Amino acid sequence: MVDKSKTIYENFLLQVNNRKNNDCIYYEGKTISYNKFNSLIDKVSAYFTSIGLKEDDLITLVAPNTPEAIACFFAASKLNINIHLLHPLSIQENILHEYKDKHSKLLITVSLFLNNYDKILKEKMPILVLDPTSSLNIVKRLGFSILNKDKLQTYKNRKDIPHFTYNIKGKKEYKTYDPKKGRIFLSSGGTTGISKSIVLSDFSFVSLISTVPYILGCTQEELTHKTMLAALPMFHGFGLTMGVLACILWGARIGVLPSFRTKKVIKLLKKGHLSMMIGVPAIYEALLKNRKFKGKMLKNIEVCFIGGDFISPSLLERFNQRLKENGSKGMLLEGYGLTETVTVLSVNTIKDHKEGTIGKPLPNVKVKIIDHETNKVLPNNTKGEIAITGETLMNGYYEEKEDPFITIDGEKYVKSGDMGMLDEDNYLYFISRYKRMLKKKGMNVYPLAIEKEVSSLDEVEECSLLGETYKGRDNICLFVSLSDPSYKNSVEQTIIRDLKGKFDSYELPDFIIIKDKFVHTNVGKIDYVILQKELHQYLENKNK
Repeated sequence: MVDKSKTIYENFLLQVNNRKNNDCIYYEGKTISYNKFNSLIDKVSAYFTSIGLKEDDLITLVAPNTPEAIACFFAASKLNINIHLLHPLSIQENILHEYKDKHSKLLITVSLFLNNYDKILKEKMPILVLDPTSSLNIVKRLGFSILNKDKLQTYKNRKDIPHFTYNIKGKKEYKTYDPKKGRIFLSSGGTTGISKSIVLSDFSFVSLISTVPYILGCTQEELTHKTMLAALPMFHGFGLTMGVLACILWGARIGVLPSFRTKKVIKLLKKGHLSMMIGVPAIYEALLKNRKFKGKMLKNIEVCFIGGDFISPSLLERFNQRLKENGSKGMLLEGYGLTETVTVLSVNTIKDHKEGTIGKPLPNVKVKIIDHETNKVLPNNTKGEIAITGETLMNGYYEEKEDPFITIDGEKYVKSGDMGMLDEDNYLYFISRYKRMLKKKGMNVYPLAIEKEVSSLDEVEECSLLGETYKGRDNICLFVSLSDPSYKNSVEQTIIRDLKGKFDSYELPDFIIIKDKFVHTNVGKIDYVILQKELHQYLENKNK
């Protein structure tokens, strides 16, 4: 059992005592036991102490998933150090801004990134460099060095920058602190609007992790035999909590990948090192496109979860069909979450799921549907804004002056900015993001409904509906990428024919733009900011 009264590291120690030499991490062909991983955490924490880091100091982690990077996260919990996780591919200007804004005492990054950090290196800030191959054998280390010779030039030349070493002696002592203290900083992953730094506690993470047996539909003992894919980067709440922490704190295993690669996932499946996956739509589409993603190895897949702004019903159908025809009893199931609630707050499960929904709220989470303007609670089967409370709720936003919560029945809730609906069976429906809701002739248009319908067509690979009022006229545009270029001449008629009769005339796109492919954000979502600029440029050219 995980213990919500204990910190993340204290919960990890419970599993070290229980699991000891059992497998904890698979990484690039190497197995790391619970005891060995704890020893690695000891070494990292000893290094933190040696450079003068103290309780309540903050460190910045900009690194892909590797055993060393994960150990840095656990070492911060061990020493009561605050930690801010940024995307591994963050530009250096953003890293510098966040580092200074949060008064960070140490930047942790990886060897490959130093070539792109000329401005950071000029600042002479404390840096710890991780080598993603330091835990691997000499052959793999040499191969990595040869393949990335140019990218590692700065790393090899800058002998003044500390590099992580396994030689440092670790200490066993750890700090105790209030698990409800805001200590972990994540950035909101929205595709529109300004990103905020969300402050979360150990308690909120452990509370979510306590529901894992419910989510997976298994006992604690059964869970210890499972392995989760940890390919989503840790800066992403979904990747950090469900990909990395959940299985480790329940005594199970994780298969770690620094970045998602279909070949690597297939290799893990073939070796029997993978039974569960989490991901965004792009990950599952990539697997389906790989011809080798089939056969007996798919029997190992017990359950997969998907989250994101838009999930095509056809993706769920195609992926589940692939599993079924290859002998797997597993399913790809849709869930929903916010970084403000750590991540997952509602999810379909193998035992309890309903098509078209994002599942039921977790046992320790409450969801209300409220009026977007007045915050009045609405009855079942009524569309409104999704509001959430529960044990996983954030502490707040970093240095936010306004109260981010509203009060309902004496409890504080956070508003999601998403339109949804609860039915009489307590299943939650995601309808649209309010920021993406469009207006046409004074009427509301919900892009997600159109996108789900269009994406179900065989001719369509991806799509996105956007709008803009240009020179007093409301314009709605459907961007589409095709599953096969041969559909280019007929797809527009096919789409309009399919939509007519299912949607009102004002909801239909005024024009359709066919793209070779969409640009995606760092977490695999369609980049609406770029699309909106393309739409504006199209309208300008059209009205010249």
